[in-house]
Amino acid sequence: MKKIAILAASAVALALTLSGCSMPGETTGSGTSSSGGSDAAKDGAYTVGVTFSDLSNPVWAELVQEAQTYGATKDMTVTYVDAANDAAKQVSQIENFIQQGVDAVIICAVESNALADVTKKAQDAGIKVVGYTQVLTNYDAQYLVDAYNTGYANGEAAAKWINANFDKSETVEWGLMDLPRFPEIIDRANGIKEAIAELAPNAKLVATAPALTAEDGVANAENFLQANPNMKVIATIGGGGAVGGNEGVKSAGVTDFSKFGLFGIDATENEIQNIINGDPEKSTISLGGGKAHGDALIDITADLLAGKTVEKDQYMPITVVDKSNAEEYYAEVFGKK
Repeated sequence: MKKIAILAASAVALALTLSGCSMPGETTGSGTSSSGGSDAAKDGAYTVGVTFSDLSNPVWAELVQEAQTYGATKDMTVTYVDAANDAAKQVSQIENFIQQGVDAVIICAVESNALADVTKKAQDAGIKVVGYTQVLTNYDAQYLVDAYNTGYANGEAAAKWINANFDKSETVEWGLMDLPRFPEIIDRANGIKEAIAELAPNAKLVATAPALTAEDGVANAENFLQANPNMKVIATIGGGGAVGGNEGVKSAGVTDFSKFGLFGIDATENEIQNIINGDPEKSTISLGGGKAHGDALIDITADLLAGKTVEKDQYMPITVVDKSNAEEYYAEVFGKK
């Protein structure tokens, strides 16, 4: 249990550090209030406001920091705020960005439908609107996940591992960490389920629970295994659940990692380390990663502000990372060996 407490504390500390503590009125990564009440300092030629649905997600926390750093090289001052899963708060944040006169806003929506009016207001004010992962109604460009095929790639990796480690006559129980409040994540979860059902028909789904953060992943893995001690596989829709799930499997008492497989999406640094170390996590799906997404969003925004023609709907690449390529991927993406 001590390991769980340490992981939870570390995850909270990381989220608070990277999101600048998302309580109303406290500072964010750019030094403005999370309610957007103060003007962004115009160190660059352009100002860009970024609002994310939940910066306790480590991938998104990494993303906004990279957007701020990379944005500076593109003559942009980037301000990011955390909506903390509050749709009304996110509307207020975008309203504040409009009042500040930013040149562009980048939005990972809490609820896309709730933003239809305020994004139109931003566009009417001449502000470029860039969406991320969640489909917006009014936007200039979006950077999206091919949700179903991303999930299918995750499920395919899980099915291949099941077929390699268990006889086809043996029922293999598995659990799914999903996040059904987002339509795109529902598609991702459906891809996972359909791939496993098609490619490993002896696998039986026995438990589901939502997971966004590492804390969710720890709790879910422990609960899954307590209720289903014969479970051999867990698939997750994101990196937070995967990182926490990896530790939760250990704390639940699983010691033979060769006979337990956890399969993630996001390819965070911790996930890749776990794969290299021979932990329960056997593979993850890279969609480019937080840093790459931060760079891509800034490049899209820079092109829009420069008046260039930009494809409105752009999609992230899908790459399976497992034991065969984890070290190479780690060195290339994180600059370490």
